[in-house]
Amino acid sequence: MRVAQLVAEEGGVARGRFRAVIRRASAVVFALAISNALIACEPTESTGYPPNDTGAPAEVGKARPLELSSSEFALDMVTPAGIRVKTNGQYKTEAVSKAAALAIDRYWNEVRSCAAGVERPGDMDVRDLTDEFPRHLAVEIANNWKVVEGPTTHRRIQAFPSIARRGSWSTARRQEDALYIVVVPELNGLGPQMVNELNLWLSKNANVPPTADLVGACASVACVRFNYNNAPSQAWNECKQ
Repeated sequence: MRVAQLVAEEGGVARGRFRAVIRRASAVVFALAISNALIACEPTESTGYPPNDTGAPAEVGKARPLELSSSEFALDMVTPAGIRVKTNGQYKTEAVSKAAALAIDRYWNEVRSCAAGVERPGDMDVRDLTDEFPRHLAVEIANNWKVVEGPTTHRRIQAFPSIARRGSWSTARRQEDALYIVVVPELNGLGPQMVNELNLWLSKNANVPPTADLVGACASVACVRFNYNNAPSQAWNECKQ
């Protein structure tokens, strides 16, 4: 099994690819230097962002709504928190689908709890927007994933081809001008991408944009296990039950 190079990704559509590459030019140079030394992030880190990368600027999304329309996103599941999900048939039974929905909400609860700790005290606008956020988020479960070997610990993980760097792999990516995340079925990397999308939502909609470093403070969202057979992946070796 070949060793995979894992990268963090933004974007997800052709129109956002060029902007994303330009904004991350310095990060790509750094990542290339690391890859030459055969060092790269493991899955829960591969979808994180540097502390100064707070996601898309506030003006991104003004040309279109942040929420994907029903014609753009054909959901087949909604979590109890209201997150729309397109499973692409990756969960084969109703029991597994329900477990995945609850796991997605567990990630959201972790993100929401962290965000509550860094928001301005008494800022009801941000608090209300945070509570509203999951009903606008769309999560797609990737169906083009493979089990690859992480380059540092050599653990096997689910990952899909990177759209930012040919030959690299990602566990999750987000679209930078919409509230849309693609993630592997085992949901590894979902938490950090939720943080970035929440940051985009608040930056776009809050009466007074938050000044706290939400992405930096909440980037380390622990992975969780659920009733899904992800073998032979080893991504859950250190995840919460």
